[in-house]
Amino acid sequence: MANFLEINGVPVKCPSYGMNIVISTAVNSGRNAQAEVIGERVGRDVMKYDSLKWTFLTAAEWSQILTLMENFFFTARVFDMMHNQFVTLKMYRGDIKATPYFLDPNSKAPTHYKDCQVNIIDCGIIGEGLWKANVVEEG
Repeated sequence: MANFLEINGVPVKCPSYGMNIVISTAVNSGRNAQAEVIGERVGRDVMKYDSLKWTFLTAAEWSQILTLMENFFFTARVFDMMHNQFVTLKMYRGDIKATPYFLDPNSKAPTHYKDCQVNIIDCGIIGEGLWKANVVEEG
């Protein structure tokens, strides 16, 4: 059984409560002489998983998640709320933050983190092959 979130095909611990799923629609628009909006959609809707949060992770768990997103682009299996299904998208990550919580008494390196957070953003690619419509159909 698949997890709620997979990065590069690797299941990741389910995020804690509090993330937001944002769907953005790019529009090319302006107003005509009657001040009416004239516009059209550009490309397709893109998704952002804003504030993926984990309340408490070990240093190893947090490192695994971050390492999976180390390359600028990666694949993520996420839930598409508009179509009520899981999809796999080419994504990139935004800022990362966490608070070191416990330190190793000898090395002083963090052993646990709290309030771990990262955003992942859909690349919005439309094209052929693996990234056709940026969605790898699941079925």
